[in-house]
Amino acid sequence: MGRRTIFCLIIAVVFGFCTFAASAEESSVRAKIGIKISSGGAVEKAKSRGTLGIGDLLRIYVHPEANAYIYVVHSDLTVATLLNVVEQKINKSSTLVMPSLLNSYQVNGESSQETFTIVCSPVKLSQMEGLIKNRTLPHTQWVRIEAELLQNSKIDLSDNTEKPFALAGNVRGMDSTDSSDFAGGLPISSGKGVLVKKYEFSVKK
Repeated sequence: MGRRTIFCLIIAVVFGFCTFAASAEESSVRAKIGIKISSGGAVEKAKSRGTLGIGDLLRIYVHPEANAYIYVVHSDLTVATLLNVVEQKINKSSTLVMPSLLNSYQVNGESSQETFTIVCSPVKLSQMEGLIKNRTLPHTQWVRIEAELLQNSKIDLSDNTEKPFALAGNVRGMDSTDSSDFAGGLPISSGKGVLVKKYEFSVKK
């Protein structure tokens, strides 16, 4: 094998590796995701698994690194509900705040478990069509869809990433400064092709 052939093989291998790396980078979906919990005057960031008390207030923040379709689903042990039924497509310069900057979800204690699942995708997801159309699905049906999405996403469960990104736009509202600070300090989650971030809370009576 001559030097020319060896040189060509090296170039081909390097080019192939760079193409693979670029493709992997493009398929990665990243977003700053978090839930603010207000309990008895104290404020904290929610962990993936935690405990809530009756009357606790929750506010959800999602800031994608690139334009994305975002689905925020709440589920108890009976029914799953799509919370952002009006709009799912979010620009990278925007932060989705649910229910809004001025309101929060309040734990009423009717269920012993409260689950919030945030799904981010660069394209519309056919699996979510039933929720978009009907807004709700039986809990058992949603669990199957959620399991499929989690499997496909190969989710990165760590709250850290090697390459941080800053908020590209501002969060507007009466408490915009506080909300921008909270959103900007959120950890980055990532997934392959689709990102799924799940928060599961037990409710203490």
